[in-house]
Amino acid sequence: MKKITVSLFALAIAMGAFAQKKNVTGAENKIYENDFAGAKSMIESAIKNPETANQTKTYWVAAEVYEKIYIDEDTKRQLQKEYSQDLIDEVLIKAVDAYKKTSELDNLPNEKGQVKPKYTKLIPGKMENYKNYLINAGLANYNEKDYESAVNLWSKYIEMADYPVLSKLNLKSDTLYNEIKYYTINAAHNVSSKKDIKIQYMEDLKNDPKYGQAMHEWLYSLYEEEGNEEKMIAVLKEGINKYPSNSFFIGTMINYYVKNKKESEALAYADEAIKKDPKNPQYYLVKLRVFLEKEDYDKAIEVAKQAIAVKENDFDANYCCGLCYLKKGESAALAANKIKDNKKYQAATNMAKEQFKLAIPYLEKARSINPQDSPNLNLLKTCYYRINDGAHYKEIEAELNKLK
Repeated sequence: MKKITVSLFALAIAMGAFAQKKNVTGAENKIYENDFAGAKSMIESAIKNPETANQTKTYWVAAEVYEKIYIDEDTKRQLQKEYSQDLIDEVLIKAVDAYKKTSELDNLPNEKGQVKPKYTKLIPGKMENYKNYLINAGLANYNEKDYESAVNLWSKYIEMADYPVLSKLNLKSDTLYNEIKYYTINAAHNVSSKKDIKIQYMEDLKNDPKYGQAMHEWLYSLYEEEGNEEKMIAVLKEGINKYPSNSFFIGTMINYYVKNKKESEALAYADEAIKKDPKNPQYYLVKLRVFLEKEDYDKAIEVAKQAIAVKENDFDANYCCGLCYLKKGESAALAANKIKDNKKYQAATNMAKEQFKLAIPYLEKARSINPQDSPNLNLLKTCYYRINDGAHYKEIEAELNKLK
């Protein structure tokens, strides 16, 4: 009796395995009957069952089923018939995964320790079109603001480039490869759960000639939002080294040091930037900011004049130079007010007026560059008031009134 029970149990297992194999064959047959829903149901049953879950043919047939469903749905789309974008998204990703699994199982040694692949050589030809399938489906979702689906589809295309079975397709050399990474990052900006992919692709594109600078800037902003100071500074330093002519990196680095009261580090980076690119007025301006923060107006004026020598019509350089002279004038006037001796007071007041007079040419130059800048006009108005030039004072006041 015991032997009969064991035999019946073994028979049940064999029949179960046969049933699952029948599901694989049945799914294959249903493709030709155009019963794609039936084929999908049967093959997914076989994928879930331990008896067929690790058989190469299961996944080969699964890939065929998913591809047929995609082609059917996409044909409906092209003919402007009712179709399911969700189904397209699902089967494209499942098809790629199925082909990948087919290759992995196909290259495992058999019971004799031999590797005899049956499908591997066919897979690159089958998958060659998936680049366009995934890109186009991702774009359709992106246009509909379904950013998560777009990321899923595009990142699957990026993932395909690392499949050993597709090495001959050399997908990474495709001109669209890095471009799709860039668009995937843009889509991932709108999906908080895709942050890891976003960071990974930004890091990947840091060395790309087309996207490298933008990636460093984006990574800086991302790490700044996170409050990750170590990575934030590291990406800034890397940006400075790789793109010495990009004022964003050196300017941001100096601003960081100024904000954190590290003036010596800020000046060191500014001097380094000027040494690398002495014709860039922006570097002088960020150095100027350090001296403005320290209220060292003499040094600030010196640097502002260096910037003007590089670019005569730079608004900021002229504005800042005028501002510094005005600050010196105000400081001198304040000191003069404390002098009780009338003769000495008058001399000190005249010295203060000289500073205001020195400010005017630079502020007027800034005015000629940008006539509607209110802060600059207000500085001019103050200077003319301080030197008792009523006519020019009223002229500037009238211009300010027009801007209100």
